[in-house]
Amino acid sequence: MSKRLTAALLVGAFTVSTAALAQGMSFEAVDSNQDGFVSFEEITAAVPTFTEEAFKAADANQDNLLDQDEFATVQP
Repeated sequence: MSKRLTAALLVGAFTVSTAALAQGMSFEAVDSNQDGFVSFEEITAAVPTFTEEAFKAADANQDNLLDQDEFATVQP
């Protein structure tokens, strides 16, 4: 992936995360099934503009779920 594309994806992720924070989205609020993880479906239900690329960038262990630490990376 080019450096420009990576930078654009990161800027997009932070822009979306700002919208989530502005709406008062906490990990607990987004984790609708309360399993301790946030799936792509859960985060897009809360923030429809959140992209799959931003989700994958935040998913450090690539398990297709965000734990609380990973979720915190998409918050400003």
